[in-house]
Formats: sequence, C-alpha cells, structure tokens
Amino acid sequence: MNRYFFKSSHPFVSSSYYVLMLLIVMSTTNPIVISICFLASVSLRLLQMANNKKSGLLYPMVLVLLLTLTNPFFVHRGGTILFFFLNKPITQEALIYGFFSGLMIASVIYLFQAFQASVDSEQFFYLFGKRFPKLTLILTMIFRFMPLFQQYYWELNQVQKTLQRTQQRTFKEKASYGLDLFGNLFSWALENAMDTADSMKARGYGVTKRSSRISYPWRIQDTAALFLLIGCSGAFFIALTKGYYQYNFYPYTESFTLLWQNHGWNYVLIILVAFIPIVKRIKEGIIWAILKSRI
Repeated sequence: MNRYFFKSSHPFVSSSYYVLMLLIVMSTTNPIVISICFLASVSLRLLQMANNKKSGLLYPMVLVLLLTLTNPFFVHRGGTILFFFLNKPITQEALIYGFFSGLMIASVIYLFQAFQASVDSEQFFYLFGKRFPKLTLILTMIFRFMPLFQQYYWELNQVQKTLQRTQQRTFKEKASYGLDLFGNLFSWALENAMDTADSMKARGYGVTKRSSRISYPWRIQDTAALFLLIGCSGAFFIALTKGYYQYNFYPYTESFTLLWQNHGWNYVLIILVAFIPIVKRIKEGIIWAILKSRI
C-alpha cells in the first residue's frame, strides 16, 4: 500500500491539496476550522510515519503548549478573569485564543512536513521548473538542506561528545561550544549551497526550458479529485467572504455548539477537503485486505 497517498496522483493534484489546506487554515481564526485542519494534518503525518519514529510530531505540540501558556501573560483582554499575576489579569479568553493560535501554527508545520514527504523534488521540478527555474531550484535546495542540516548537526554533536566538550560546565565554555557548532554548520551550509549552484550553472540550468525525464499521465481520478478540491474550497471561501466563519474570542468566547448548528454544512465541506487523503488510505486498506484474503 502507498502510505504517501498522493504518490499515485498527478503532482498538480497533490500540490493543490496542500496549497488549499494552507489557505484554509490560515484564512480564519474559527476554532472549528482550525481543529478540523489540525486533526487532518496530524492524521496524515501519523499514517505517513507508520513505521518510523514519531518524535518529530512532538515539537509542534510543544509550540502549542508554549503559546497557550504565554499568551495570557501578554494579552489581558477578555471578560473571564482566572487570576491576577503581577496585578495583571489572566483571562480565559486569552488562554483559549493562544491554544487555537498554536493549533494553527502546528497545522501549518504538519502540512509542510506532509508536503515534503508526498511531493518529491522531481515532481516539484515537473510542476514549476519550466516557468520558475531559479525559484524552484532555491525551494528544492531548502527542502533538501533541512534534513541534511539536521543530520550534520547530529554528527558534529556526536564528535564533540566523543571529545568530551559537552562535559564542560561553565557558562562561558558552553556558549563557546554553541558558537563553534553554529559556525561549523553555517559554513557547511554555505559551502554546499555554492557547490550545488556551481554544478547547476555548469550544466546549463535555467538557460532553456527544462524538460522532465518522467511523465505523469492525467487520469479520470485526478480530474474528480481536483473538482472536489476546487468545489469544496471555493464554497468555503465564498462562505468566508459572507462572514459565516466569523468568530469572536473577545470579550467572551462564543459557543462552539451554536457555531456548528448555524453553519454545519459549511464545516462538512471543510471535512471533505481535509480528510481526502485519509479516505483514500482507508479505501486502499480495504482493497488491500480483500486482495490478501483471496491469496
């Protein structure tokens, strides 16, 4: 089974899904919309990382916790006062707003991670290499250097541990160690970027329109998926302009139940868009189980 969902689809369809999801989650502060996008992005990452370590999922959740706890100390709006800290009110509304702001940022991070796993560099070049060769090369280098940067940081840290530099206890020595590590990482990144740029320039990249060695056929399933994405997302943005997703955290938070009752069908459209990969995964799982039972 294909755990990357859109690998069998046309790259334009898979890219459209992630672009539309990012636009939806960043276009409103509606807590139901943010919750739907967050659950869909987390589910997508969990299924993509089925047999791998899931520690990467924890860092955005730490950010959610940090924003939830710190927002009330900087924003004192809201009518429900929980307690006072340094003569400043800590309100329930600021706490809830910080929580959903953290969920929004975490959803964006998970979607970018899923996009990087689903759309490889060849597909990215296939989509944008002809019209935007330089921008495509820069973005591909960024996506490529992120995991390489982490790997090289781990290798440097292991070398320093072997040399027992991390056993130094004074603050000055720890700061010196951190600056040296950052300097090595920065110089390594610049060196690799220059080598890649010189290599692409020597090959004549960007001189003429770039062709792709792989052809991605357009199928009926791609047309159906694209129409579903555009139709549901278009209905969402039309409803957004009419104020159906308007939500106020201050001075008092509105009722989530009442929000769903008034515009429930609009949220069903978002669920259809957000959980398309999950539905496809369930469909593949059912088909795979049927085929295995017939062996």
